[in-house]
Amino acid sequence: METEASTLHSSGEMTIPLIFNPMFDWFSEGCRRETGLIHPRSFTRRVSASEGHVTRLNLYGKLVGHEGCVNAVEFDSSGELLVSGSDDRQVMFWNWASKSRKLSYHSGHLNNIYQTKIMPFTDDQKIVTSAADGQVRLGQVLEGGHVDTEMLGKHEGGVFKLAVEPGSPFILYSCGLDGFVQHFDLRSNSTTKLVLFLVLRIQTLFKKNQLKVNRD
Repeated sequence: METEASTLHSSGEMTIPLIFNPMFDWFSEGCRRETGLIHPRSFTRRVSASEGHVTRLNLYGKLVGHEGCVNAVEFDSSGELLVSGSDDRQVMFWNWASKSRKLSYHSGHLNNIYQTKIMPFTDDQKIVTSAADGQVRLGQVLEGGHVDTEMLGKHEGGVFKLAVEPGSPFILYSCGLDGFVQHFDLRSNSTTKLVLFLVLRIQTLFKKNQLKVNRD
């Protein structure tokens, strides 16, 4: 039976949800992997989240600094830095090993930040964020720790998901509540709407004067 630890993002604190299986059978699962009965990726997830591993985990520390719920956390490519976004509309860089904050800047968003993405091969100098205000914004870290921000594009409604094209320091995608997937190329100022997902809602309205009952 799998048990999932609940996750609470409280003000200024970041936690990691854990899933573990107390009845994990190492030998049986290993045999299934070797015979091809279980996908290697699935095996890795099950082993890394097994009770044997989970029970050895301890709280390393807390990164305190945000003044609102933390909605987005991402490591850089080296795994040494962590970037976070919050309801306070601040973006923060952390050295998780030393539990210290390296950089903080206001994103320019007007509402809660939902996603933060570090663009690859930019030496952690370009961070893209999305938020409840519908904006997709770029933060450019300059010398001296100053950060310039600009709006790349906008959705009609919150933007809950950003995706970076693997290996590209320029291409990313956003998905918003308006149903659109937008394509961004940081080398240009243009935005392309790729897909519109339509949700059909059928509403039946019943009014007393429209209902006729045959009583014959």
